Amino acid sequence: MRDRLPIVQHIALLSLHSSPIAPLGRSDAGGMNLYVRRLADELASHGLLVDVFTRRTDTQLPAVVELGPRTRLVHLNAGLPQLEPKERLPRLIPTMAHGLECFARTQGIEYDILHCHYWISGLVGLLCRETLGAPVVSMFHTLSKVKSQYAGDDAGADSVQRVDGERDVLSGSDAIVGATPLERTQLMRLYGRAPQAFTVIPPGVDPTIFRPYCTQSSRRELGIEAEKVILFVGRLDPMKRLDLLLRAISLLPPSQLDGLRVLVVGGNDEKDRISAQHYQRLAADLGLQRIVELRSNVPQEQLALYYSAATVCAIPSAYESFGMVALESMACETPVVAFDVGGIATTVRDGCTGFLSRPRDTMEYSRKLSEALESDSLGSMGRRARASIRPYEWARIGRLTTSYYQEVTSVYNDRSLELAGAG
Repeated sequence: MRDRLPIVQHIALLSLHSSPIAPLGRSDAGGMNLYVRRLADELASHGLLVDVFTRRTDTQLPAVVELGPRTRLVHLNAGLPQLEPKERLPRLIPTMAHGLECFARTQGIEYDILHCHYWISGLVGLLCRETLGAPVVSMFHTLSKVKSQYAGDDAGADSVQRVDGERDVLSGSDAIVGATPLERTQLMRLYGRAPQAFTVIPPGVDPTIFRPYCTQSSRRELGIEAEKVILFVGRLDPMKRLDLLLRAISLLPPSQLDGLRVLVVGGNDEKDRISAQHYQRLAADLGLQRIVELRSNVPQEQLALYYSAATVCAIPSAYESFGMVALESMACETPVVAFDVGGIATTVRDGCTGFLSRPRDTMEYSRKLSEALESDSLGSMGRRARASIRPYEWARIGRLTTSYYQEVTSVYNDRSLELAGAG
């Protein structure tokens, strides 16, 4: 037990089910990985020391990887050093917790915050809290019950163990960070529990990386020959509903299909390659095989060229807890066409900065795509979209997070001192 209120100096970010340096598109490497890596960099720029913990899946990587002057990645040994399905990871939670505690003890580190990402990391953080004497801040990123609700089924693909784990993290964490205000309502309604403390800190975007480039120059550089381009960015996960997008495109008037290119960017592991074959067959069945092209993941810097080359960015996901692709596209002045769900509803204004459709309505989504392709005001809409992302710039997100750490730490230590006095 510490005998003083600490100044927040050393942060542990827990991303145990997926490494922030894993190639995007591989297994579960996606938006959360980008978020954790960028958050670590931003916290370091505010003077904090940051250790990011993840489970070892590659024996070729060192135990500790220096990510920057004040940031490092720590690999914890738990189970075989290989990729494992997420449903197999809960049994490794005690081992990961022990590894984190041992690292802190041997390094002589007192962490001020355990910031846990996803429910598995949250459970590890709760196991370590007493030993490490640090409050647990948890961010779910996605919630099992919310995913099931938007997917239109009761059970979903997630286990009962995950739902129970999310409840434990919700009730046990010292604070919960949500990407949108909607998340607190969802937690109360679907999980029946109120967090001890809740604040909204959305993911960020770097406007210096995601910025508009000349559309025609971007198309030439990327080898895209088309009058208009619909872009899809993301893993080939069923929840991303690429199938719905293809069906919606097949409903467009024939005149809009002439000169149109549908570009799918994302996916680079074996599972995605199998999915890609499925979507290629679907495109052929719908008569779209000549206009649909699937490409693998690209670096963030090049991704900005794809957004700039696009007429619109299509986000047909059944659910997006936040929607980082939307933010990136808007920063590049490319309007999005999406469903009015989750975080998308907070970042996109229908008819002003993008186009929103009723959830899971393929016909309306097709009409929104048609409206976007025919719009004469995409340029002004794109400029409004870029202006609207200013509250999400990473510099501001870093300041908000650092400030909230101090608040949580002060409350935690006040409570600890009270308990010590009562004892």
